[in-house]
Amino acid sequence: MRKKQLFALLMASALTVGMAPTAAFAAADTAVESAEEEVSGEIDASDTEAPAEDPADTPAEDPTTPEEPAEDPAEDPTETPAEDPAADPTEAPAAEETDAQAAEAEGTAIVVGETSYPSLAEAFAAVPDTTDLTGTPTYVKVKGEIELSATVDVPATKNIMLVAAEDTTIKRAAGFTGSMFTVNGGNLQMAGGSMTDTDGTTVIGNGTLTVDGTGDGVTGSIVEVISGNYALTDDATLTGNKTTGNGGAISNAAGANVYLLGGTITGNAAATGGGIYSEGTVNLKGTVSVTGNTVTDAFSETASNVVLDKDGVINVTGAVTDSTIGVAVQEAAAGRTVVKLADSVTEDVKLADVLTQITYEGESSLKIGEDGTLVSATDPTPSPAETKLVVTGKSMKWTGHDSVQLKFQSNVKGTYYIDWVKRGEKAPTIDTSKVGAPIEADTTVTAKVTDLPDYDVDIYVCVISDKDKSNYGHLMFQPIAAERPAAPATPTPTPSHTAVVPDVNESVVQGFENALVFYPNTFYDFTVIGAGTQNTNPGEGDVRWVPVGWSMSSNPTSWNTSWKIGAAKGIYTETEKAYTIYIKYNKQVYSGTNWEETDASEILSYQFKAAPLTQATVTPADGTSGDGTSGDGTTTDGTTDVTPTTYADGTNGTSKSAVATGDESPIGTMMALAAASVLAGGYVLVRRRKKEM
Repeated sequence: MRKKQLFALLMASALTVGMAPTAAFAAADTAVESAEEEVSGEIDASDTEAPAEDPADTPAEDPTTPEEPAEDPAEDPTETPAEDPAADPTEAPAAEETDAQAAEAEGTAIVVGETSYPSLAEAFAAVPDTTDLTGTPTYVKVKGEIELSATVDVPATKNIMLVAAEDTTIKRAAGFTGSMFTVNGGNLQMAGGSMTDTDGTTVIGNGTLTVDGTGDGVTGSIVEVISGNYALTDDATLTGNKTTGNGGAISNAAGANVYLLGGTITGNAAATGGGIYSEGTVNLKGTVSVTGNTVTDAFSETASNVVLDKDGVINVTGAVTDSTIGVAVQEAAAGRTVVKLADSVTEDVKLADVLTQITYEGESSLKIGEDGTLVSATDPTPSPAETKLVVTGKSMKWTGHDSVQLKFQSNVKGTYYIDWVKRGEKAPTIDTSKVGAPIEADTTVTAKVTDLPDYDVDIYVCVISDKDKSNYGHLMFQPIAAERPAAPATPTPTPSHTAVVPDVNESVVQGFENALVFYPNTFYDFTVIGAGTQNTNPGEGDVRWVPVGWSMSSNPTSWNTSWKIGAAKGIYTETEKAYTIYIKYNKQVYSGTNWEETDASEILSYQFKAAPLTQATVTPADGTSGDGTSGDGTTTDGTTDVTPTTYADGTNGTSKSAVATGDESPIGTMMALAAASVLAGGYVLVRRRKKEM
């Protein structure tokens, strides 16, 4: 059994929830190296900026504080007095034996500091709240057999390490079907084995920790990571959970982090991800086994160990040795990243070495390539590893008070984007999913950065390889404040434009100020000037009403667009008659550059007059006696005929006393639009408005 010296230090540098996926649990590799002995279960985030910590600089901790795990309660029961969970932990224990003491005497114990608790839920709740999740975790020491009948939660205020003082099993109670543990923003680490203090004193005895999810009708996982961080280390095992949901052992949500630093996940089953279902990051280091997990199907033994969905990825944070891990990808496609190296792993950690310990269990047409992405399984010549990307600056100069010009190169083809922070602040995290501008290898790019603030900034050019998204780099430019051009004088503001919005009734109809004699096959041109259409210098918001057609019906199925009026067979009447026609106008609004159509329109009704004309006196305008029609409903010159159905006074146009065509049918093919405007002839009688949409 390997020692876990410096376990507290490893948890102490765990980063807060919500940061980059690889930056949650931090460990000081230099501190581990200085101890000159192997430390099992260390939580590594060497790709973060968390500083290394020297064990020699850490003062000896008070063994009675929550930061120092108490000794095995079984060795000396007087050192872990039982306590009523509801009582003040600072008060002296009651003389009467509690349930926790009785359980401890029987070989089961749950201890925080020097206080025993009857259940894990009460022990977790008793862990002191903290706003600093990067600090030393509080140990919850367990031994024996512990049964869970409800979910144990780790909220955002808790930083907990669950460790086995002796061989320990945590199992599911009969009838309990939900997730055994949930992590809601806090830190939870499960560990077995032994731990020693800095002076070599054993503070946790040799033991294994097994969490067994065996049960009937299970719907949850062993550990459900909703947000925050969960870590599994050496001598800890997750097993036996067969669920109808996703993630038999671990379900990891997007934005959350799982750290596999050791331990075993086996014998679990789920709809997807019998071992682990992850939409977030699975960080990998050490010796890990995730095998023997399947899908939940009584008729199938299909392997389903680690399943990555959405942005799920395996992030290698350190050396991986003697590990066996199966992995598959939901909606797999060539180019999808499955395994990548964390930014700051040392050069002696090779992706190729890690990939030999990972088996792809997905579509047979794909496999994991040498760069950690999915490639065609039939590709005989996988691409070699790409050169490490380096960005080189060429020049920088101010081009205005708030703009600079940058010139730079990349040694690798990819895309780039530019970001800036206030002078001296932390460099922005490179976003490999961001869509940037293309950059060719070894080719100088000139880019202009505008809208810079008045204070000093650091400008970062971030370049990401096209071939390998995990291969990226950035370069910082620092514009010199003394060389910055002065700000231009503030220009005099241009007066705002007042929109011109004419009323549609201002539209004018010209050509029918007088009654017209409608000879057979005679058509007259007329003009409609929509309100606002003569605005030759429009401004933003101006309105105009554009005539689009006319009809003799107030609700036609179509509108005539030929601006002529007449009747192929003429209109015969002994007296002057008036008719009603309708003109449709569409509303347009000026955007500042163009007239834009709207959904609004208006229909205005007008009257026009037919002068007296009898059959005895009629002479066709063209000197012929034909009816002028083409036989297809149009006149010989292509003008559409329209038949009015009523006079302006509302009487029926087919009346014997009304106007009749030469063959005494109802008023023959009618004229096109005729109207006189209110100003020109005073013929506008009725205005109908359509509701603007």
